[in-house]
Amino acid sequence: MVNSYLNIITFLLTTVFYYLALKPNFKYNDLTNSSEYKKYSNNNHLYLGIYFLLILIIQFIVNATIITTKCGGSVTENLGASGVLTFVPWTLIFGVVILVILVYPGFKTAFSDVIGYFYVANSANQILTELLVNTKINDEITNEQMTSMSKKQLEKAADMIIKICGNTSILINQIVPSNFIEYWNLLRPLMKDKYKMDGPLVDEKRNELFELVVTRDNVGEAMWFIYSGLLVCSIVQLKISTRSCSTNPKQIAKNYQEYLSKQEAIDKKNKQATSTVYTITN
Repeated sequence: MVNSYLNIITFLLTTVFYYLALKPNFKYNDLTNSSEYKKYSNNNHLYLGIYFLLILIIQFIVNATIITTKCGGSVTENLGASGVLTFVPWTLIFGVVILVILVYPGFKTAFSDVIGYFYVANSANQILTELLVNTKINDEITNEQMTSMSKKQLEKAADMIIKICGNTSILINQIVPSNFIEYWNLLRPLMKDKYKMDGPLVDEKRNELFELVVTRDNVGEAMWFIYSGLLVCSIVQLKISTRSCSTNPKQIAKNYQEYLSKQEAIDKKNKQATSTVYTITN
């Protein structure tokens, strides 16, 4: 019973370990500095590859153990079958999902816009409430702002105001790490006066918001990995459970000897029980 869930448990633990210990932390400074961004990108790809290799190795060991428990023999005798049942599905399904997410990061929104948003919603709403104006828009946009802003900027700002007033999640879900600077600049005309000028206070709030954006993005990525990983685990378990065990003559003879030894022990125990004489005394 435990073996049937061993693949899933080890996969989930490896994924949690990757996001808590291996995956590099994406900071705002990495986004604005080209050399730092390149360094982060290289490290991210490196540790993602390590994560994939860890999954392959751990799943290979787990599958070899399960097959050995089911079919008997030593672990080394079942390495071939374990290798086929591990490397093929995990590479063709899970490996392809990783490549697709790397090439097309927009696919993350399938989960980050829902699960990721609910994960960061409270913190994001608190930051946006603190940053943005909370009175009537017409009172906040002064004549000085009208002259300093282009018509196109005002149109974008007005569109964003409608989204904020209607549903904050629409704004949160439109911000991803790659377009964070653009959206931050669009939000500037809508910020409270104390946050319009650069300084430590602004940097702190900007970094907090960027961290939430990265977290939401990571949740979307993690859900893709978890769902595809659970799918592969299910396929592998089905293959193992329906797979017939192939044994060689040595294994058959070994199994037969083990059976005779167990049967001899049982017969001996039964004979001892029947030969025991009990006497009743007053």
